[in-house]
Amino acid sequence: MTTTSGEARLPTSAAGPAAPSKGPRAGAVARERRRNAYILLAPCVVVLIVLAIYPMFFSGVLSFRVDPLYNPNVARFIGWRNYDDLFHDFRFWQSIRLTVLWALIVVTIQMVLGFFLAILLDRKMRGAGLLRSLIIIPVFISPIAMGLTWRFIFEPVAGLANWIVSKGLGLEKYSWLSHKDTALSTLMIVDCWQWTPFVALILLAGMQSISTEITEAARLDRIRGTAYYTRIVIPLIRPVILVVLLLRLVDSIRIFDLNFIMTKGGPGSSTLMASVYDYTIFEQGHLGLMAAYGFLILILINIVVAIFLNTLYRAEKAARLADAKN
Repeated sequence: MTTTSGEARLPTSAAGPAAPSKGPRAGAVARERRRNAYILLAPCVVVLIVLAIYPMFFSGVLSFRVDPLYNPNVARFIGWRNYDDLFHDFRFWQSIRLTVLWALIVVTIQMVLGFFLAILLDRKMRGAGLLRSLIIIPVFISPIAMGLTWRFIFEPVAGLANWIVSKGLGLEKYSWLSHKDTALSTLMIVDCWQWTPFVALILLAGMQSISTEITEAARLDRIRGTAYYTRIVIPLIRPVILVVLLLRLVDSIRIFDLNFIMTKGGPGSSTLMASVYDYTIFEQGHLGLMAAYGFLILILINIVVAIFLNTLYRAEKAARLADAKN
């Protein structure tokens, strides 16, 4: 059939692909996909409820009770008394201050040393791949094994540290972990030895993700040395820096293994971190008080996470606005 203008009318099938059907069959397919998604997510949700949500809910209820571990017959609801007892306990505030101080110092040292180590590993040199593989070894060592090893190294009589001090430097042997002046700094040395390579490798990955066009442009503009890292590298890897900073801060606040194995919070209370103090409360059988302390530590960690996520969001938003203006 022809039209009045003499052109042949194309069949409907030749005019283009048919519109997808939106009838009952499409709705059935969508429901099937949602059901499959729920089935696949169900095991993860069950594991999350069993291992995270239920213990958190149980701990929250327990924090409002007096529930002696060694005399459960006297367990009862006491309201906010556990929290009130903690707020009036000087060892609670001492452990919180010490934990915050610990996190700030060790994370700062690890970030600075890790950044310089990443710069070193970013250079083209022979054996760089082998060096990257070797420096990550401390991260994979069990915290208990590492704590025992370093405790033997700092042993006051036959430890390697005192052998170096006495034989190499001609000084008297010293009880590194038994004196208040050096116990905390000794723990910091061990923690930085373990986690600085982790920070370095994460920052190195961020540095190597910078495009070659940017590095070539910086080289043409004669931006080198310190200026290259302060004006080019650090702004570009700022999200990576914030993420690794957040990971290390949270992990430093939660420190337990190294602290417990090497000093158990001593001498006195000079290395009594929050998690170790919480464990001492558990050893005394005060389950409600232990749960209340755990919840306060959880609140502290959530505050740190919220601050860093907000900072990361603002940094990404500012970067998008800058790209839009350009």
